[in-house]
Amino acid sequence: MINFKYIFLLCFLLGAMLASLSQMGSALDEADIERFSMWTFVATVLASLPSMLW
Repeated sequence: MINFKYIFLLCFLLGAMLASLSQMGSALDEADIERFSMWTFVATVLASLPSMLW
């Protein structure tokens, strides 16, 4: 049986990762290093969550 909670969680993480990458791109366009660093940290945490939850 497919566990839909995990599929929903992974889809949510994928959407959040894409949103953070978009924010990183806009921060780079504006040359805002502080905001870019914050979104890089957010993307790193999001990318590491699946391996920590495994």
